[in-house]
Amino acid sequence: MLKKVAVSMLSVALTAAALCMPVMAEGTVNEKEEIKVGFIQLVDMADATQMRESFQARLDEEGYGDKIVADYQDAAGDVNTMASALQKFVDNEVDLIVPMLTPPTQAAVSMDSGIPIIFMSVVDPVYSKIMEDLETVNNLATGTSNTIPADLIMETAFDITPLEEGKKVGILYNSSQNNSQCTMEAACNYLDEKGIEYQVKEYTDVATGVQAAQSFDPDEIGFVYSTLDSIIASNFNQVGEALIELGIPCYGAADAMTTGGAFCSYGVDYGIVGEMTADMVIDWYNGTALEDMPCQQYSDFQLIINSDVQEALGIELSEENTEAATFVQTVAAN
Repeated sequence: MLKKVAVSMLSVALTAAALCMPVMAEGTVNEKEEIKVGFIQLVDMADATQMRESFQARLDEEGYGDKIVADYQDAAGDVNTMASALQKFVDNEVDLIVPMLTPPTQAAVSMDSGIPIIFMSVVDPVYSKIMEDLETVNNLATGTSNTIPADLIMETAFDITPLEEGKKVGILYNSSQNNSQCTMEAACNYLDEKGIEYQVKEYTDVATGVQAAQSFDPDEIGFVYSTLDSIIASNFNQVGEALIELGIPCYGAADAMTTGGAFCSYGVDYGIVGEMTADMVIDWYNGTALEDMPCQQYSDFQLIINSDVQEALGIELSEENTEAATFVQTVAAN
């Protein structure tokens, strides 16, 4: 079963910042024949496994498996374990840190250790204050991002399930996760620009997420957008069931939500994200300065629709959407 993770972004930053960490000599261009890479992930879930394995496979395929040696660490959802792993990387004087997802990247940047950072799959590096902008490398940090734009999901929702007169959009977000806050604000900005009313419900874990979903009134809400959040994305079944019972379609910010009972989302090929990150590491190994490596954004999103939810809610699709979509069925939680 995919692990449930509750992460306070403030505690992540404070935990890492509080550590007494030595500062290495700064330098963004590699000059070594063999380098040590500290690779840290907060939680081991299916998407993370695919990214990590494709990352290593790319290094091996390109002939760098014995030159770029990675120390893979899994924090198992524990912020203190994550901070300890980062401290170990500094103590061992690794040449490069590759943190997966936003929390480990923010923690790595807050260390200010002088070790270059090439992050993997950060939702919004600018919003998270990891980069000044996607072209400007500050804090010795750059990497890959695979955010599914809220605008894309909203436009799809209005196309497939237009709002009835007088109805609003519902938005679910995790107030303890930076990723969720970021995508919630993006959705609200989009709706504000369009002059469309919405109702925001916050939660902090799966139980309160279900309660928030159940509190939506189907007479007021046309559809719900569930923002990007590892807790709900990995454990969406209960939330999905609650919204289906209310007869409200749910559009998710992650494809994992769709297999958990959301009606629709967009899919990411996480193997490609891992390869993109490996390519950046290879470029750095070969002497490209981080300053010359802007953030690489994944953009080949695929429409994903849950056929079980479509049938349950009686939603009709256009021929165009039917042809474009990959159909999945609900996978029961373990």
